[in-house]
Amino acid sequence: MPTEPVPVEEVKDKLNSAWTYSNVANTTANPVFVEVNGDGERIRFNTQISDTLLIRPGTPAMTENFIGNYKYGNRYYNVEVELWTKNERQRLYDLMREIRRVVHANKHGMTNYQRWQVTSFVEPVIATANVWTGTMTLLLENNAILLET
Repeated sequence: MPTEPVPVEEVKDKLNSAWTYSNVANTTANPVFVEVNGDGERIRFNTQISDTLLIRPGTPAMTENFIGNYKYGNRYYNVEVELWTKNERQRLYDLMREIRRVVHANKHGMTNYQRWQVTSFVEPVIATANVWTGTMTLLLENNAILLET
């Protein structure tokens, strides 16, 4: 039986390979892409050096909807991308725009998923001076696929 693809790894790899740092104002390098694999664990990164994108499974990580006699169905995978920058709020929105550009330009460009799309962006108000953060939710889809039994 083939291995199950890991959505977080595929999103990280696709963003890293398709990122164009010159699309984000005043940057000279890609951000640091970090795959988060623990819930509630401390994550250390340095926003003085570069912007950081934390990529983790969303909630729920996967949903499955059956079609007809339960032989076929639709699978949806949620992936969250947390954006961190020390620069300014405009940089945060430029990072968001670059993620949207990569997703839209490669909407059918993943091997293990039929399509991916941006579903939301949340910019929480936190009590941290001069650090801007936001969370984007990406949805990876496989529709009308044969479900293993």
